[in-house]
Formats: sequence, structure tokens, C-alpha cells
Amino acid sequence: MSFTPGRDTARYTEAESTMMMERNYAQQLNGSNDEQSSATATSSAGTQMELQENAPVTTVIMLQPAGGDSRFSRRPIPVNTVDWVSTPRPQLNASSGTQFLAGVEQLEIQQIVDLSTLLGRTERGTQYRVKVPRAETLFLATESKWETQSRMFGWYKGYVLNVLDPCGETAFVIRKDPSLMHVSREKITVESTDLIGSVEQNFSLIGPSFTVYNASKEPLCNIYGPNICGCCMYKEAQFQVISSDGSHQVATLMHQWDHLTVDYILLLTFPIETDVKLKSLLLGASFLIEYLYFERIRRASRR
Repeated sequence: MSFTPGRDTARYTEAESTMMMERNYAQQLNGSNDEQSSATATSSAGTQMELQENAPVTTVIMLQPAGGDSRFSRRPIPVNTVDWVSTPRPQLNASSGTQFLAGVEQLEIQQIVDLSTLLGRTERGTQYRVKVPRAETLFLATESKWETQSRMFGWYKGYVLNVLDPCGETAFVIRKDPSLMHVSREKITVESTDLIGSVEQNFSLIGPSFTVYNASKEPLCNIYGPNICGCCMYKEAQFQVISSDGSHQVATLMHQWDHLTVDYILLLTFPIETDVKLKSLLLGASFLIEYLYFERIRRASRR
């Protein structure tokens, strides 16, 4: 076998060129695949970023917005408290003090007595609890002490009773005008969001007499007590509330001994359908009668 250098050298050179071309093609192919993979990864990352950017923003609500009608500034009624006993009556969603008396046919007025009251060391005036008998408390009434501290030479200064509802808001303000004892007539006014009316004492020789007026000074009814001088009032007495025309009885007010509280109380009774404004005025009249005739009896009974 003969060896031809030129021809064999050319054959090997062609073979090496083919192998190099195949190697370059493979590298190009791999490089193209890497670029496609990189582009795919970049595209995927971009897509994820776009999805994150376009994703809806989720907000966690930590506080509920205030709802309801904000026209009234009265605070909500407490459900369970220590000092108040509540029942789920619809009138407890009241926007004025008079609405607390809707659906009520009896009111019991108790003076709040504690050790500081007995010792005369209290910083506040006399306090009363107004409640449905054997049921929930509707109001707490506090007398402004600075207006009632001195009673000299028969001059009786006026007083103010702030009547608070179960949420601590002022339901009524009962004001008593100053008066000269045995000369001028006693008078109180009852206010809620507006003036409700007044109660005035009448001159009478046969027993206590009062007239209840509305805000327009129109007489609504009259209150008559026992046929006895006010300075000699019975410990247990009954006052009749009669319509202005004298045709029928409107309500009854009784001062009586209560064995559960071991004290005297005022019990006001009226038909359940009585107008709430008239109920408010009769409540004010009860405080006036308590002040005029029974406050001294209460003090004497505790000695």
C-alpha cells in the first residue's frame, strides 16, 4: 500500500473541518437554548412582577365605621352596670328624657341614704332614685346643694334637681323658684330638651292644692292633698290628681312606709297611656310635695 502525503493530508484536514463545524453548531445550539431559557426566566419573573403589581390591595379593617343616625348626642344605654338594672324595653333607646316614661304606670321615688348622708358629711345634695316598683331604675335625681344650704328667717331658697337617665345624660332639670314661706306660692318648672311645663301651689285653706300647667301655661290638672294644714301633714298621706274640669281622676300620689327599704317612699300611679309630658310634670310635682311636706318627716323617722 502506497502512502500519498498530499492526498491523505487533505483527507484528514477535511475530517477535522467537519468535526469543528459540528462542534460549533452544537455550541451555537446550546447557546441558543441558554438564551431562550434566560429569556423565558426573565419573562416569567416579569410576569410575576406584573401580577404582583396588578394584584388587588387587601386592607385589614381594624375599626368598624361609626353607623347610625348621628343627629342625637345622647350616649347609648348600658346593658349591664352595677348601679342600674335594665330591661329590654323599646323606650330605652330614648332620644329625650320623656321617652323613658313611655309604657310606665307606676313610679317609686326613694331617697338614697348612706352613712355620709346620716352624718351630714356628704359633698353633694340630697339624692333620689326613681324606679319602677320592684323593677328597673329609670332616673337618679341629685339636688344642687349650694342652692339649699341656708334657710333663714323663713326664706326658702330655690333648688335645682338634675335628673339623670341610665346612660348618665340629663333627662330632666327641675327648678324650684325661691319663695318666702307662708307668703308666696311655691313653683317648679320641668325642662327636658325644651320647657315641658310647671307646677304651682294654690292658696287654699282646706288642704294642699296645686295646678299643673303645660309649656303654654294651659292648666292640665289639679292636685289635692288631705284636708289638713301642711305643717301637720300625716306621715302616710294620699294626693289626688284630678283633671282640670274635675270630671275624672288622672293619677294618685301616695306617701307611705316601705318595709323593704325600711323608709318612706312616694308612689306615683297613673294610667299607662298617660302622655309622657304629663308624667314628667307629675314627677316634678312629686318632688315639690316631698320637699314641702315630707322631707321633715323623713329626717325625724331616722332619729
